[in-house]
Amino acid sequence: MLRLLARQGTRQITRCKALRPIAIRHKHIPSVPKTPAIQINNQGKSNGFDPIVLNTERLVELPKIDLGDYVEAFRNGQFSGMVVGQKGTSGGLQQLTLLLRNGKTTIIRSDSVAYCLKGFASSQQVSQTVTEPTNWKDVDADGLLQNIPSAYSRAIQHYQRTLTMSKGASHQGLTQLYRQFSKSDTQTEVSLDQLAAAAFKSDTPTELQRHVTFLHLVSDNIHFIPTRDVRGSNNWMLRSEIECERLTRIIDSIRGRDASYTGFLSRMKTLVTFYQTHADPVLGTFSRTAIELAPSVTNALTESDKEYINFILDWIKSPKVIVDSPYEVFVPNMLKAFKCYDQLFYDRHLAIRFLKEVGMFKPWDNVGLLEDAKKAEEFFWSKQSQESDKKMKAYTAAFLSDQNMGAQDRYASIRHDFGDLAVYTIDDPSAKEIDDGVSIEHIPGDKSAWLHMHIADPTTYIQPTDELARLTQQKAQTLYLPERHFPMLPEELSSKKFSLGSTAHTNKDGSQYALTFSTRIDMKGNLLDYKVRPSLVKNVIKVYYDDLDDMLKPAAAITYDPLVDLTKSFSHPSSDAFALKDSEKQTRKSTVPENAKKDLFDIFQMAQKHSVNRVTNGAINFTKPSLVIEILPEPLDLPQIQFTSPNYVSHLPAVRVTLDKSAFSPARKMVAETMIIGGRIASQFAHAHNIPLPFRAQAWNPDATNAQCRLREELLASRDPISGVVGTQDMAKYMSILPPSTVTTKSNQPHVIMGISDGYTRATSPLRRYMDMVVHWQLKSHLLGEQLPFSSTRLQALSSSILNREKQLSLLQQRGIQFWVLSLLDRMRVDGFTDRMEWNCIVNMPNRNALTELGGTMDVATGTLLELGIRGRIDRLERNLEVGEVVKVRISSLEPVTGRINFELI
Repeated sequence: MLRLLARQGTRQITRCKALRPIAIRHKHIPSVPKTPAIQINNQGKSNGFDPIVLNTERLVELPKIDLGDYVEAFRNGQFSGMVVGQKGTSGGLQQLTLLLRNGKTTIIRSDSVAYCLKGFASSQQVSQTVTEPTNWKDVDADGLLQNIPSAYSRAIQHYQRTLTMSKGASHQGLTQLYRQFSKSDTQTEVSLDQLAAAAFKSDTPTELQRHVTFLHLVSDNIHFIPTRDVRGSNNWMLRSEIECERLTRIIDSIRGRDASYTGFLSRMKTLVTFYQTHADPVLGTFSRTAIELAPSVTNALTESDKEYINFILDWIKSPKVIVDSPYEVFVPNMLKAFKCYDQLFYDRHLAIRFLKEVGMFKPWDNVGLLEDAKKAEEFFWSKQSQESDKKMKAYTAAFLSDQNMGAQDRYASIRHDFGDLAVYTIDDPSAKEIDDGVSIEHIPGDKSAWLHMHIADPTTYIQPTDELARLTQQKAQTLYLPERHFPMLPEELSSKKFSLGSTAHTNKDGSQYALTFSTRIDMKGNLLDYKVRPSLVKNVIKVYYDDLDDMLKPAAAITYDPLVDLTKSFSHPSSDAFALKDSEKQTRKSTVPENAKKDLFDIFQMAQKHSVNRVTNGAINFTKPSLVIEILPEPLDLPQIQFTSPNYVSHLPAVRVTLDKSAFSPARKMVAETMIIGGRIASQFAHAHNIPLPFRAQAWNPDATNAQCRLREELLASRDPISGVVGTQDMAKYMSILPPSTVTTKSNQPHVIMGISDGYTRATSPLRRYMDMVVHWQLKSHLLGEQLPFSSTRLQALSSSILNREKQLSLLQQRGIQFWVLSLLDRMRVDGFTDRMEWNCIVNMPNRNALTELGGTMDVATGTLLELGIRGRIDRLERNLEVGEVVKVRISSLEPVTGRINFELI
């Protein structure tokens, strides 16, 4: 059964094994990396292999908007004007004051700006109108320019007249743009520069021509869609010709109120009334009797009804962008025309409710996934994912065929045979992708010992130029959602043939392939020597975390956080559904063999010494409450993306949420530490042999202020001297000074938060992270004396695209977790639970001013529920809250689909 750990809340800075942002009782899920500062050294050789740079949805850092810039903003209408005031707000946004053509001003946020003309106020055209000098540094405390010459309003009027005339004169070229760039059955992405160049037949369009082209695109929202980061990327999507024809036909039908549309309104009102009469108002479930009655209303639906429902569904599926689409115009009017809803806002939230009430979505569907479908198109809901799955199945069949099983091992000449040395793979019972094991080899008469980290070896079967490698690169990593997980490699391969253990492919002598990172380590945790070798392992022993914990806990020093109560759990409809699993855990025989206990205890001691060594070097470990989400049955189907017929249900999946105990598990910490050692060995070997790898680095800010330096010293002094742990309450004060992590091909760089001074890379999860496969290819090519598949330059491009991809998928995973937790709380409203429950909340961000839904303002802060590890907004404050303060709150509102939860002080 799926068991999913949410590292969105908890973060062990030592990023490895069981210490991660999100985990599903499997290991090595990547954290959400901060924006990388990629540094390049032209090391290494290349064989000419050119890795694909992914065409993913970018995470563009939007440029800052300055005083004197001209912007086009869209928020409840379109606003055009010059910026005369700007100040920073939360989330890296800006609050902007615009001077309009009529001399009035309006306030907008920078995330509503779709176009920005830099330096408008200093342009030649404006200078001819505004002759009075302007002191742009004369601003008040809110960043508002003082003494604004009235001539700027005339300059804005004049510029807007120029835009209008230029647009009219260019009408023919603008109206031909769609035909020039569109495709029949697929969307096309084109830059504003390309479109302007085509419209004005110029290789270097002017700013005026770019602006005119932008205004044309905005005015034609059937054919053109801005990308989410349009101000940063300047890219636009062109709908396919088939989609535009469909949209036009539906819109014409709605406008003309033809018979198919008016009939649709009538039938939908009947269907919605049936739902509202028979469904549980909170849970959305039906009695068996009501479900038997459903065909009397559902069978009346026509094919045209389904097309209108899918039109509404398309609004939910389309990403939120700055400029209104046809859906924003027509779907709210459709919802009003049903005359079933008495709402203030006819918005996406109501559209989702409607789609649930007509049986399009099941009550538990994470509808937010549809809006983020572009981010997961390599995994599901796309032609690309279907083609990828088909190719991966073909490769799997080839790999599992008899002739492929006997393929020659190209690394046979350099493999080290570990014979019958015990290899311990330590994981959860539900884990499938077993990609690491650890061994210890004692040295007679010496207090040091060899630790061997054996890593699964898929790169023996997959070469970087193979198509399977390309498909894996597009995915970047395994995607873990609460409903189910989507492996990076075909599951039959990653969970069986390539995995370490009983299901793996074995050679005739029973051995399995691995890539082993070995180190001789002394009793102080120092790494005295190291080796990197392709290997053969045979004696693989599977051990479960909980069983090893039972053995290690008496000897382990566990630092608990007094604010985190690990005993609480929350479930719906009850915990009975999980009773069988819980009983199996209690009655199961321990997986720790008696003759393995000394080995495992020695490995634990070595790992502990290495951890203490890192703490001495400045390592900082901290935890926050994080979640384990369990859902039955599993796996669970994702929402449907096309309406075919209503589907009502009589029961809900069982959900249980508990706090993750892995940060207090000596077994998990031991495995995490050995994987950190493996990453250090890979890094040191690469440094010694001039092999470019994606090294992970983190350095304190050399330009830190005195106040920041004092906070840093306080942070280091507040650590537990053995574990390096900083308590949740203390850590809240220091988060702002943590340095950003970077990825660089420059070796031997420090990672201060991990307490590593001589370099680190990630190399221990090749079954679930593509970049770990890259590390393996680089190292093994060097060991064979071959040219490296990736030069530093190519590795830079690859790292940049993959890191963006990892960040997107991590955010997707976190949103899924937030949805299921809020859904559980929403369900528990039935029993009045959320109304009665008092929660402990730690403040993460202090008081700030925020807008209400009706356009007013209120004082708010941000806090995390210590019982659940989810973050929300504390509303309507009447006193100041300090970062790190723990307060009592109640849940005042929540929206599972958007992931929003609001608290109020008690």
